[in-house]
Amino acid sequence: MMIRRPPLHRWWSLLPAVIAAVLLGLLIVATERIVADELTRRSLGRVEQFATIYADQIARLLSQRASEMALLARTVDKVPERAGADPVRDELQRLKDSSTSIVWLGWVDPEGMVVAGSDRLLEGLSIATRPVYLNGRAGRWFGSLHPSVALKAALERKGQSMSYELADLALPVRRADGSLRGVLAMHIDGRVLEQIRHRVLGPVDDRRTMDLALVTPGLQTLVGRVPSFAADDWARRMPDGAHQPVVMRARDGVDYAATHSKVETGDPELAHDWSVVGHQDLRAALEPASEMERLLLVWGGLAALVLGGLGAWATRQLTRPYVQVFDAVAERLADPGRVRPAESLDAMLEQVRRLPASALAGSPSDRLLAQVLHDAGRIKVMLDLLPAPVYLVDNDYRLVYWNHSAAEVFGWRGEDVLGQPLAHFLKWTDPYEDKRQRMAMLESQEGPWAFEIHAQRRDGIDIWGEWRVSRLRDMDGSLVGMMAQVRDLTAEREARQRLTEQSETLTAIIQASSDAVISTDASGRIELFNPAAERIFQVAAADLMGQPLDRLLPPRFRPGHHQHLRGFADSSTSRRRMGAGRVVGLRADGAELELEASISQVTVRGRKVLTAILRDVTERVLAERRQAQYQLELSELTYQLMEQEKQTTRRLAQILHDRLGQTLTALRLSLDALGGTLGDGLPAAAAQRMAKLDALAQQAIHEVRQAMMELRPPLLEDNGLAAALETECHTRQAEAPSVPLHLRVQPGLETLRWPADVEHAVFMVAREALVNAIQHAQARQIEVRLDGDAQHIHLEVADDGVGMPLALSQGRPGHLGMVGMRERALAIGAALVVEPQAAGGTLVRLDWELLP
Repeated sequence: MMIRRPPLHRWWSLLPAVIAAVLLGLLIVATERIVADELTRRSLGRVEQFATIYADQIARLLSQRASEMALLARTVDKVPERAGADPVRDELQRLKDSSTSIVWLGWVDPEGMVVAGSDRLLEGLSIATRPVYLNGRAGRWFGSLHPSVALKAALERKGQSMSYELADLALPVRRADGSLRGVLAMHIDGRVLEQIRHRVLGPVDDRRTMDLALVTPGLQTLVGRVPSFAADDWARRMPDGAHQPVVMRARDGVDYAATHSKVETGDPELAHDWSVVGHQDLRAALEPASEMERLLLVWGGLAALVLGGLGAWATRQLTRPYVQVFDAVAERLADPGRVRPAESLDAMLEQVRRLPASALAGSPSDRLLAQVLHDAGRIKVMLDLLPAPVYLVDNDYRLVYWNHSAAEVFGWRGEDVLGQPLAHFLKWTDPYEDKRQRMAMLESQEGPWAFEIHAQRRDGIDIWGEWRVSRLRDMDGSLVGMMAQVRDLTAEREARQRLTEQSETLTAIIQASSDAVISTDASGRIELFNPAAERIFQVAAADLMGQPLDRLLPPRFRPGHHQHLRGFADSSTSRRRMGAGRVVGLRADGAELELEASISQVTVRGRKVLTAILRDVTERVLAERRQAQYQLELSELTYQLMEQEKQTTRRLAQILHDRLGQTLTALRLSLDALGGTLGDGLPAAAAQRMAKLDALAQQAIHEVRQAMMELRPPLLEDNGLAAALETECHTRQAEAPSVPLHLRVQPGLETLRWPADVEHAVFMVAREALVNAIQHAQARQIEVRLDGDAQHIHLEVADDGVGMPLALSQGRPGHLGMVGMRERALAIGAALVVEPQAAGGTLVRLDWELLP
């Protein structure tokens, strides 16, 4: 009877092509899911980051302008009312020139009349009906952007650039009795907000449709552009105060990554309704994923075709022997009389090896039998070489097979144990001591069975193992024995024991920690609350187990807390600081806590566990705030002292010039006149005394002039910083002719002017550095370098002397020169560095930059 051979080789030849096509499809789907999700997540993160930075920089600008106004109000309050408008106008002009974001500053009397204004604009005009005056009478007030009104014509007449959008800032100045002395008003240039926006976004080519907008409630745009989001959808997904980025669809059907961030200045008197909306078109963000899909589709398709063709050819070649095997099996099954049972595998293998080669090349069934016997031999070799112990027993529990790994683990060789009862050499706890009971269990239960048992090696060493026991049956289904596979668990149990000990140690550390340790699941439910947390939050751990973590947060931080926690749990980050490294907690009595916080996550048995470590730094934060306040007050005091110093030195110089200098000059002229009147008739002693008096008068006049130069730098007010430095260098060179002194000024700076207080502070620092170099450094030469532009000043004073001791460079009692230099630099917002040079000597460097 002919048996029709199934065309399996034809189907197998198509298998590589099918596998390649399936893998390509899976790869494209995985790319779309994984890469697109990652790009979307990155887009959301960048949108949130850019919006937060923009909101923070606007808040910093407003806070800085408000602080400057408060400082200006204190300065104006110290100007006597009888002094007139000029001193106030000078202060207004100084502050206006210090920042490009200020369009106009004005001093308004109680009736609303502009008494003094920067650049003399609007002076004599009434703004009594303007909100900046009406609201400024009551207290510090900030007004949102509005078109320029009164300043428009004035700026155009001056030929200055005009800002079409202005923001108002005003505050009152009151007398000691509480009555209103006047109102300070400031107009902030709205274009600065657009400049900050472009600076945050960076170059246009790098934005990839990323955009920011400054808006009011209801998405009314002040700066930038906002997609056409539905107002109700925006209010639902972006409630007030929320800034978690989300994917939103505009009315035109385009999906955007969008976020919302409030502009919070931290000052309740600067109340406003500004916020920042960040958004990015997801089509641009996902463009790399689309490009990758196209490349995968083209090149992956070509690769699938090539692999499918090669696989089909190779499959046809490799399946030919199996077709012959199928023929041999079919012939053997068709003639059952030819099947003869073998006594043992080894005997059959030996018999096959003894057959001549011509016999093995006979019928397909003979070749199949030889192949099966060889495969059985290979299986035996494989069992012998398995890394885990394997043994076989018969129904009497006598060992019939024992592989090499069993000999290594239990210490018994195969020739010593084969044919012996298993219980004679393998000591282990057996719950079935009676053989009949064991056999009844094997007959009644299908198995296999797995259990852990403590056993003993030949050398007496205890081991733990996991036994997997299976029943063995013959062709008619009768039970002939069992096969056991053993996995050595000794090292694993020891590791588990060490892990338990480490867990107990860790628990003890957590319980004894002075920091709060709180663990939650991925949804934020509390699972661990150590004693330090109970002490800090003043609540028992039992009351919080299973409760949401946001119970420990003030109500204003709770709406977005769950989303932040879920976002961290879904990320690949294992540890990071929470917030900006500090968070606000809520104690059981309602008091708020300042906490340093970090959060980490681990996966335990497939479940995310989040752990937060919190340290109570409330007292430290209060101390830092007090210190910052002290520093601000010290800076204000320094500035006032410097202003007082300028006024005092100017007054002293005027007195020396107008009074003492004139008196000495008159005295010398009188002596000359007296000498001319007496002529040559004076006695020799009187003539000598007259000459001495004339020399003393000349010396006094010279000393007065020197004192005036020290008190009032020559040429500084009239010709600027470069001319004053040149005169100072000539003067110091005359005092120390043996030390060459060089002045290098960048071309173009000879006539450039900066704010008066900046020029005075830079000059005084340069003078002090020159005096130190000449008197203390033992320098062979000194070089002064000045460069910069209208927005920057860079000053260097370098010498090649012995250098300056560290204690002197930091300032110490009796050596206040360095302290004065630092305070002058600090007063104008400059950076001062005093450091040794590599080749010897000292370098004094000052850098100043005009703030926007």
